Amino acid sequence: MNPQPFQMLTALLRHLGIQVLLFGGDYEQIEQIDYGFRRKMLKDFDYQIIADAIKQYLEAGTYYSFQDDLMLQYFLFRFPEEAESTAGCQVLCMGPVLFRPMSQHKAASLLERLHIPSHCHQDFFEFFNRIPLIYSYDHWNHTIGFFLSQCGFSLKFRQIDTQTMSQLPSTDYHFLIPEEPDVALRSIAERYMWENKIIAAVAAGNTQDALDAHYHFLQFRLMPRVPDPVRDQKNLMFTLNTLLRKAVEQARVHPFHIDNLSRQLAIQIESSCTTGQLDALPNVMIRKYCLLVNNYSRLSCSELVRACMDYIDFHYSSELSLASLADMNFVSPAYLSSQFKKETGTTITDYINDTRIRQALVLLNASDFSIGEIAVQCGFGDANYFTRTFKKLLGKTPTVYRKGIRNH
Repeated sequence: MNPQPFQMLTALLRHLGIQVLLFGGDYEQIEQIDYGFRRKMLKDFDYQIIADAIKQYLEAGTYYSFQDDLMLQYFLFRFPEEAESTAGCQVLCMGPVLFRPMSQHKAASLLERLHIPSHCHQDFFEFFNRIPLIYSYDHWNHTIGFFLSQCGFSLKFRQIDTQTMSQLPSTDYHFLIPEEPDVALRSIAERYMWENKIIAAVAAGNTQDALDAHYHFLQFRLMPRVPDPVRDQKNLMFTLNTLLRKAVEQARVHPFHIDNLSRQLAIQIESSCTTGQLDALPNVMIRKYCLLVNNYSRLSCSELVRACMDYIDFHYSSELSLASLADMNFVSPAYLSSQFKKETGTTITDYINDTRIRQALVLLNASDFSIGEIAVQCGFGDANYFTRTFKKLLGKTPTVYRKGIRNH
């Protein structure tokens, strides 16, 4: 057995929020197979019957797909005996997952079939809302099969149903009356944990961590608040926009920049017409807010340096100099220059030029103003100085840059 593809598979699934259980001979983790749902909700449920069924039914070298009585999908692979020591386990268990969201009709049918009392409904729905959703059964099996085959196994594939694996209970559920809805509380707490991770990552400008946290957050699906799915998703997007806006505030980004981006995104959300358009928005929103932090965060700056940077950002078209900024803030030019370089790693003159060139790029991309007009609007004394500064920073003249845009 080649262990590397197996390690890559388990790491990938866990990164995607899909539970991976590696069972040895004692099946010590068996209660985690449904995140402890039956233990919390059923009277005297014995998980050993699941472990016994796996031991008795699964054949070595065979990949199994199994849907239980709760309509949860599991995938199991029993390693050949000679590969157990390399794998570090006897059985690989992946899941539970769902391949389509739990509709209201299906949920109602399942509640009735299992005779779930009303006081357990909240726990039931919160449990299902946390189950990872995979949209293609065939792609899933192809992916798992590829990794297992790369391990060196010649795979057989079998599907199991609850009647075949009759050791698993499918009727006569005896529900406890929980003092508190433990399943719901845990699910809600985990959802808020991932939400806070999104906020923390965006506040730090860490795009990848924010996107990863958002992926895990999406595993906890919310029941619709309104009948119209587009309106319901728009409401969720507005909530996300607010959370991201508050996260960026923690990074000491000026409210002007935050409000400008928040307003643009709110318009984009409201103008979306389909759930498909809205599905694509969260990643865009996260990237833009992280970019805002990376470009405009003043968290590590003193009040003096923050005031100078903000003034430059909003008055880049005016006449700016070290002396005028020092006079404005009642400090000496030497002190301001030293403090600015110490906190930002750049000089005030370079920061002024960088800011002006950044604004010039916007105009070169989105307007038909002449090079001379752009130079004046961005605060450069004349077009020649603007061209020299632009070429120094970007390696090409504004004219060449604009031609490249138009040719592209």
